[in-house]
Amino acid sequence: MRTFSILMAASLLAGCGDSAIQDAHKAVAYQLMDPASAQFREDRELADGSVCGQVNGKNSYGAYSGFGHYLARKGADGFQVVLDPQGSNASAAQACGYPLAAVPVAPPAQAPAAPVAGSKGPNEIAGVRWSVQLASTSAESASLMSKKLAGFGYSPYVAREDNVSRVFVGPFDSRSEATRKLDQLRHDHKIRGIVVRYRGVGDLPAPSVAHG
Repeated sequence: MRTFSILMAASLLAGCGDSAIQDAHKAVAYQLMDPASAQFREDRELADGSVCGQVNGKNSYGAYSGFGHYLARKGADGFQVVLDPQGSNASAAQACGYPLAAVPVAPPAQAPAAPVAGSKGPNEIAGVRWSVQLASTSAESASLMSKKLAGFGYSPYVAREDNVSRVFVGPFDSRSEATRKLDQLRHDHKIRGIVVRYRGVGDLPAPSVAHG
């Protein structure tokens, strides 16, 4: 009888833990642009009933934006969700035990050097053009994403290789211009990507500089 009671108690405790994490998943997914696309990993329940983990979800163009930390803080009325994809929320990082992302310190301001006629910036390469690579997906999703980007005034194109379609925006005459466009995409549409060398619409650019 004692053994049966212990097993029953363990079963009930396990059920409560699973329920808390499942409820947290619902609360976190509700905060995403596409709740049905939510993917979770490294979930764990804290002593106070809060739940920590990582979540990934699709953006407005149907592409996954990558896993980021979350904290579902247990309260009297349910969970209060903190999404921390950059790992920069000190409260969530402390509660969940993940390292806080370093905040870059701006160097002291210096007078700009006089430009040299015909020279490019330190990150530029003469004769090289650049694009922003946004997603690797199916042909159908790539076509849909490309149409949406065009509707927002961007210049997208799709390159295909081995049944994978990659969506790009560009090309641009300088890396700095491509980087500014990527920053705009991240700010206005929550899309992540990388800046790559442009090698023509029919060829897949080789990734060069990760950014985002």
